[in-house]
Amino acid sequence: MKCPSCKNNELVPVEIEKGLIGAGCTACEGALLSLIQYRYWLDHHDDATLEEQGEDVVAVDSEGAKLCPKCSKMMTKYRIGYNTENRLDLCAHCDEAWLDNREWQLLKKLDVHNKLPTVFTDAWQRNIRKQRELQSMDAHFRDLFGAPDFERVRDFKAWVDEHPQAVDIKHYITTNFKY
Repeated sequence: MKCPSCKNNELVPVEIEKGLIGAGCTACEGALLSLIQYRYWLDHHDDATLEEQGEDVVAVDSEGAKLCPKCSKMMTKYRIGYNTENRLDLCAHCDEAWLDNREWQLLKKLDVHNKLPTVFTDAWQRNIRKQRELQSMDAHFRDLFGAPDFERVRDFKAWVDEHPQAVDIKHYITTNFKY
């Protein structure tokens, strides 16, 4: 099988984590991981054997679409989380995931390594979109109000949202009384 990123290099067996075997590229250091193999590993591994990750994990996210090295069908990209731009490639036909260089370390840092198939679900991807929308909205209002005022308004909003009479408080705030 050829590397879906480099396209010329042959994939060779690699140990992604102790007991977790994939097919890796020696040039770009990406790895093809069978989700069947991953699920077996997940059922039989011990978290104590996981290699610790430092704070600064920089994973390379390759650009462009990839073809599955097994079946040559197009792989689909899935976001890992809302706070990273990295995406994993999945061949739904073969149930194989492509991990770019250091993405496994990133998955461990984000504590997603033990729930990898969940990343490929609609619910996970919807949650990421929702989190990114909230970040975008916060950034918009932070720019509009200025950071100190935004923090005060956000704290007030959190208080109102949790208050048992939130509807009445919001009604009072939006009512234009003329004194």
